Amino acid sequence: RYDVQGNRTETQMPDGRTLRYLYYGSGHLQQINLGRDVISEFTRDHLHREVQRSQGRLDTRRMYDRTGRLTRKLTCKGMRGVVPETFIDREYAYSGQDELLKKRHSRQGVTDYFYDTTGRITACRNEAYLDSWQYDAAANLLDRRQGETAQAGAGSVVPFNRITSYRGLHYRYDEYGRVVEKRGRNGTQHYRWDAEH
Repeated sequence: RYDVQGNRTETQMPDGRTLRYLYYGSGHLQQINLGRDVISEFTRDHLHREVQRSQGRLDTRRMYDRTGRLTRKLTCKGMRGVVPETFIDREYAYSGQDELLKKRHSRQGVTDYFYDTTGRITACRNEAYLDSWQYDAAANLLDRRQGETAQAGAGSVVPFNRITSYRGLHYRYDEYGRVVEKRGRNGTQHYRWDAEH
């Protein structure tokens, strides 16, 4: 079920139980209940941004900078009234252009992000991997990593601005430029479009 604002208010589970979603104001989720039990509860600041979420024994706190960017997300476990144990701690740092530069994750380590002068991401690096991207003049992703050069017969542009392959994924388009097929190692997805799209 949905309310007049389009917010989901109830979900009937296969076993007959009902999830209920409680909102305040213009549709800000405040609580999720299963029967009479609270599953999750949300606390928001004066701008209605989520600042705390409880999920059973887990509590997640979100902190923002003056411009509204998420700077820290701290998930702790423990009973209420007991000193919590940090479960996952994430911190985020941004450039003056609002680009994510660094993410520090208590379990996955530090990840650095790099951008070109137009703000497109060019590389992502942490202790486990380095990934990079190249673009053509029309900002289409090219199927090679930064520093790699085009192979013989492979241009440095994407014809008709339609990527046909990218890192093991292959795309097919209809005459209007819409993706109709995506193939990869895990199978093939087919897409159909109506007259409005």
